[in-house]
Amino acid sequence: MSQQQSKFPYLTVGISILLGCLFLVFFFLAVSNQPDYMPSQQKQNIQKIQPAHSSTE
Repeated sequence: MSQQQSKFPYLTVGISILLGCLFLVFFFLAVSNQPDYMPSQQKQNIQKIQPAHSSTE
């Protein structure tokens, strides 16, 4: 029984480190990508679309 008690803190620390790393990766990906609905992205998308439409017309 004392052997299981000594493994429990290591298991808890390992799980918390794993969850912390997953959170940090998710947070980094969320911060590094600008969403399409932001005004700056909408302006860039409009500027990319307009030359394509003018060349086809």
